[in-house]
Amino acid sequence: MHIMTKVTLGLGVALLIGSVILAVIGGGSTVADLAENPNGVEVWSGTAPDTYQGNFDVMGSYFVFVEDGETVDVTLVGGDVDNRFIPCEEEPNDCDWYDWAGHTYVGQIVVYTPGTWEVELNGTGGVVLTEQVVDIGGVMSIFGGMVGFCCSFCVIGLGVIFIFTLKDNKAQQGVMMVQQADGTIQPVGGMPMQQPGGASPLVGGAVHPAFATEQPTTQPLQQQTSQQGQILPPIGGQQPPNQGF
Repeated sequence: MHIMTKVTLGLGVALLIGSVILAVIGGGSTVADLAENPNGVEVWSGTAPDTYQGNFDVMGSYFVFVEDGETVDVTLVGGDVDNRFIPCEEEPNDCDWYDWAGHTYVGQIVVYTPGTWEVELNGTGGVVLTEQVVDIGGVMSIFGGMVGFCCSFCVIGLGVIFIFTLKDNKAQQGVMMVQQADGTIQPVGGMPMQQPGGASPLVGGAVHPAFATEQPTTQPLQQQTSQQGQILPPIGGQQPPNQGF
């Protein structure tokens, strides 16, 4: 398998595992908190007419419950179209979504400008205000895990494509012929090298005779003499030393 294929598949699997861990561990606390407190946590209770002043966060939901059978008007002092009390009648089936013992859910306060706000309660009856704040870290963990989960499949798919498109190049091995002291030739290495004309030095596991013949490194000088006993120049082109007369 090509090295690039291995790296791509390994990265895809690691990204997949990391995404699952991030989504499960990071978002586990957020999901557990929502399941444990579906109606939020009580931050204030009183009897109308009254006012409440407190800190409101942009990531929080603030639910208003009124005592059963009573009517209370809720107003966010200084609010506008983005920061206001939203009656449950504005959302379909929202009035029956939350439940507080002995009270009826009437709506929620939503703010896009975090800070201290004053809530004015007019009417009669008991009022309970609850808060449910979403953990931004947990939400980002869930979102990051989902994105990483999708990206991991893209990387793994790319690795699968590499399996069929990239081929591993095998290194070609040669053989080195080493001449021994006794004149024989010993092959050293893996695959035998092709000789000119297609001949191989190995035949049947042994060295081919043509490659096992010891070749002399130098040829001895031969001298010839004439019939008259004179020394002729040696074969090979070298001149004999000068002879004195």
